[in-house]
Amino acid sequence: MKKYSNRKCYYKAVIVIVAVFLFMGYSVPNKISRAGSHEHRGVWVAFYEFSAAGLSNRTEAAFRQNASKMFQNIVDYGCNEVFFHVRAFDDAIYPSKIVRWSTYMESNGKSPGYDPLAILVELAHEKGLKIHAWMNPYRVSSEKILNPAKEKTINRIVNQVKEIINNYQVDGIHFDDYFYVGSKYDHVRAAKKRKNVNKMVKRVHDAVKEKDETIEFGISPAGNYENCMEMGADVKTWMSEEGYIDYIIPQIYWSDKYKLNGKWTTLFSDRLALWRSLNEIDIPMCIGLGVYRTGYEVSPDLGWAKRDDNLASQALAIFEGNTEGYTLFAYTDLMADHSEDEMDNFLEAISWIKLNKKSVTLRQGETFLLKAKWMPAKYEDGDSFEYRSLDESIATVDEDGLVTAVAQEGTTKIQVTADGKKKNCVVTIGEINEEAK
Repeated sequence: MKKYSNRKCYYKAVIVIVAVFLFMGYSVPNKISRAGSHEHRGVWVAFYEFSAAGLSNRTEAAFRQNASKMFQNIVDYGCNEVFFHVRAFDDAIYPSKIVRWSTYMESNGKSPGYDPLAILVELAHEKGLKIHAWMNPYRVSSEKILNPAKEKTINRIVNQVKEIINNYQVDGIHFDDYFYVGSKYDHVRAAKKRKNVNKMVKRVHDAVKEKDETIEFGISPAGNYENCMEMGADVKTWMSEEGYIDYIIPQIYWSDKYKLNGKWTTLFSDRLALWRSLNEIDIPMCIGLGVYRTGYEVSPDLGWAKRDDNLASQALAIFEGNTEGYTLFAYTDLMADHSEDEMDNFLEAISWIKLNKKSVTLRQGETFLLKAKWMPAKYEDGDSFEYRSLDESIATVDEDGLVTAVAQEGTTKIQVTADGKKKNCVVTIGEINEEAK
């Protein structure tokens, strides 16, 4: 992923994006930087990415080094949480008393001599990332699943969840869209499927909350609502009744140039509106975005090949409504050649200004250096920040961000702007409580 070589390139790219949005009928929000203060900017790390990320069949030292690099890359792309695959096929990437070792972490199916999950949790938290243990609850293979109707299946899943939350400081337990899959269960009525899955989901939720109310439990269902309900993912219940999930991430992996029944449709926007309408109890809802599709020409979803601002426009649409952020699928696609243009435009759309202080208290005559930088870190800091005091009788600021307290008391804001984005630091002048200091 390239950084911008100069600010002129950046300005040109922003102008192009804004022009495209206006042409498409989009309104550009006044505060695109909302993404910067949001709590949900995630990325999935899937089991099949372990090798490319340098995590499989490695010594502990190499695993640590590569995992740290991976998490730094995730931070550099503006994310603050990661959904890491800990159980893909009735297995585990950690020493488990319930399931076998993941062959995707260690090809011989044996312990590597250290605990990968313990290291991942440690390093993710060091980087300021929340880490969710991503599990496929039923899947044994691409076609075979544990029987959702069996009590022993539910017990197996719940016990593995307990094993994780009792032994690791994970921030969440995360299930994806694999519920009733394969032809074996085609004869089971959809209502029965939903009943069986709901029983499992409720028990997992209760187990998590019994351990720690702050641990989140969420699900990322397929973006097709009708298919969800048919396959046992009762998203209607989960989004209308308390006690099932703490958040939901529908995978809306389509563009707005999708041919459906011979007609072009804005499928992403249509599905986004549908999922918002389903959220009756307003649980936190993020949107899964398909980075893996960018740059490819796949019929009937031709928008990914015809445009390179799909993700950018989707991000802006997410921040305009009652949705709490996005999760990107998947990690290695962020840095792939096929997604480079899309990710450049995406980062421009969700970039924001980060200050070293949101507020500061000074005495008269004291100074403070207010520092600003671009987030995500993929953006070079540059020298284009402008500093302005909204009340110079209270405090002044020079072109380098040096704030000086002028009055004996009072409050003002120091406003930092760049490329149409703004960020404020509240400056209070008065006596400082030494004990509090």
